[in-house]
Amino acid sequence: MFFKRSGLFTKMLHIALATIVVGACVTHFFGEQGEIHLRADKAQTLNHQSKIINHKSAVTLFLWDFQVIYDEDGQTPVDFISELRLLDRSKSKIENQKSKIQIDEGIVRMNKPLKYHGFRFCQSDYDSDLQGVVFSYNYDPWGVGITYTGYALLLLAMIGFFFQKNTLFRALLQKQHTWWMVGLGIAAVVLAIVMTKVVTPKPPLQPVLQTPLLGIHVSVIMLAYTLFAVIMVNGLIGLYAAIVSKKAEGARKEKLSTLNSQLSTLSQILLYPALFCLTAGIFIGAVWANMSWGRYWGWDPKETWALITMLVYALLIHWPWLKNKLPITNNKSPIIYHILCIVAFLFVLFTYFGVNYFFSGLHSYA
Repeated sequence: MFFKRSGLFTKMLHIALATIVVGACVTHFFGEQGEIHLRADKAQTLNHQSKIINHKSAVTLFLWDFQVIYDEDGQTPVDFISELRLLDRSKSKIENQKSKIQIDEGIVRMNKPLKYHGFRFCQSDYDSDLQGVVFSYNYDPWGVGITYTGYALLLLAMIGFFFQKNTLFRALLQKQHTWWMVGLGIAAVVLAIVMTKVVTPKPPLQPVLQTPLLGIHVSVIMLAYTLFAVIMVNGLIGLYAAIVSKKAEGARKEKLSTLNSQLSTLSQILLYPALFCLTAGIFIGAVWANMSWGRYWGWDPKETWALITMLVYALLIHWPWLKNKLPITNNKSPIIYHILCIVAFLFVLFTYFGVNYFFSGLHSYA
């Protein structure tokens, strides 16, 4: 019933998320991932039998050259460059033996994977003598395509949602003064920019961080965290107002009750852009991971807890629907919502601080 009543972009949101899950399942069950270690004096061959279509792939790789590019200090690496020679064995088998076999050239750099006949090769590690390189590789032309289609639909749906009519977001927005929302939005953006400057690693950066996606990823996530913090503060003020209103009487009691309701409405409004920013930040990170390591999701502790946080707030955004299913009176609804917002922010704090303290992973520098 909810899905039938929802607008086009709301439906697209759910379809996009379902598409991403389908893409992930295709990658898991039908894709192939691994590592290959190349030495300058020895070729390696990768064989792949497609599980979707009757197709065999066999690619032989030669490490032609490898370089480490250093920063101006001459000590900090900022990029790795591998020059490869590649031979498609599956193609050469059906060619006339008298014909000249074509050997292709390819370059792999950090954040710039090499695509070759369905395979993707990414820099992973290198030998201390610079004569050997480890590549992570995957063969997943179907899963990545489906998943990226889901990403594109999700981005379009999140943008289009704010222009969609007859939504709860529009109804809530009409209850608030426009100047309030504009001022709060500007303050959140400014604070997010300041936080981005503080938390972004300072140069010289690790090779994996040498990408414009770093600034975009961090900025969008910081904006989401800033809005979640505002929602949490609203919750604290709302709880305080609820406690004080118990001893208040008359007009003061009614004023505090109105304030509590307004804070609840404001939090529900801010939750939409906050959750959409967090979701966009996570999937920007997934695209970045696919460029750097050849997979868009690896269950790293930081990304796992970011996903958990996203799901917690996704549940919270359905609060207007959930409260109608629960035995909650209208006067208690804002108070319970404030409590849930405060509890939800604990997941943000753990994702941002706790994960770095308790776990180690690819985001240990963050």
